[in-house]
Amino acid sequence: MTDIEVIYPNQSNTVTISKIISEKYRVSDSIKIIKFGSWEKEMAIRMDETLVGEIMCLPAYLLDICELPAELPYELKVNDHKIEIGPVIAMVAFRDKREMTFKSLEKLKPRFLHYHRINGLVFVCAANCIIPGADKIEGYYYNPSPKTLKDRWIFGEFPFPNVVYKRVPIDTDRYNYLASKVENRIINSIFFLKADIAVECEKDKDFASYFPHTEIIRNGQQLRDFITQFQTAYIKPSNGSQGEGIFKITFDQHKRLKLTDRDKNITIISSPNKLGNYLKEWRKKEYVVQEAIHPTSKQAFDFRVYVQKNGLKKWVCQGMIGRIAKIGAIITNLKYVDRILEGHIAIKKYLHLDDQEAYKLEKRIHDHCIGVCKEIDKRFGTYGDVAVDVIIDSSLRIWILEINKVYGYNSVKKIKNQQLLNTLYSTPFDYAKALTGF
Repeated sequence: MTDIEVIYPNQSNTVTISKIISEKYRVSDSIKIIKFGSWEKEMAIRMDETLVGEIMCLPAYLLDICELPAELPYELKVNDHKIEIGPVIAMVAFRDKREMTFKSLEKLKPRFLHYHRINGLVFVCAANCIIPGADKIEGYYYNPSPKTLKDRWIFGEFPFPNVVYKRVPIDTDRYNYLASKVENRIINSIFFLKADIAVECEKDKDFASYFPHTEIIRNGQQLRDFITQFQTAYIKPSNGSQGEGIFKITFDQHKRLKLTDRDKNITIISSPNKLGNYLKEWRKKEYVVQEAIHPTSKQAFDFRVYVQKNGLKKWVCQGMIGRIAKIGAIITNLKYVDRILEGHIAIKKYLHLDDQEAYKLEKRIHDHCIGVCKEIDKRFGTYGDVAVDVIIDSSLRIWILEINKVYGYNSVKKIKNQQLLNTLYSTPFDYAKALTGF
């Protein structure tokens, strides 16, 4: 689509368009509304044959009202009564606006490697920049042209966008207001918890088949029954990350509950009172207990599969890495990992498969992950950028351990897969643009 140049030449209340725009987009006399992001206004629109190229002239006062930077390339959508300029995309990348330093913004620059595929206004903001009742959001927009840092990130107050790419939690009041302004077009909308997965598994056996058996911890007898049935399990905080608060739990030789934490510290729960103390904490913070899937080697290992929606709004697996834990470690977070390998190599080495068998298993893993992503779309909200943690049992059955809505990139950096890294950074904006309709 051709780029549209926007300029602000005068103080009139008229929008002037070039003949090329008028003919190309079939702008009729019935069109009375100009729209930009969530902002729109009824205005007089006229065609000026003296304008050369695809140019739209807006009244100068709109620069203060709708903050449509003139130096960016835009696209148009035209229907029977409205001209929409865009796209307008916001990335909520920080919790607090004090975090939006030039240094932190510059770390986001790789996400805009393919800005030319997006165009329009793409701005970065913090969760607390979203003010219920306000018509604008503070943030910094990305300018692809300048070479200097301060000219690349320009502060402004912008209308609410067409689409939001959410990378941090947003409190309920702010989120609800944001959702109302953007018509629920929020990528990674709801940060569902492990307990939410457990509840959905109770409702639907087909959905439950993706995951090891998982229950919300309710009482001591339930916990003992669970360990009796599965022999080994993991206790996980519903809202945990980085392996924090995870315990491996089993019985010792005296049928006492034995807890092992991520640092290999062992606790024997030798009395009902001691178990009661743990249960108070687990119930207070909401923990789940999950069936342990036993590894096929002495070292625990799993796979992280990066799954995103592309510019066609389709889930695709972008890549996969294998994470091999240190001996005795109960988790595969980076601190506790012995080796990180490309997924195909890890499958061959640790599952002892040949090339053809490994590719077949990779295909099954991808299909499995895409399947569970389609399910979370149905059950929780709109998603487009997740990392799915997968484990394979001794019969080569695939199990989903976790679906990470916010994930880091250090593992991909360690294996020096720059192509995958660039893809993960930029693809969410392809999906965001697709949602805008431009």
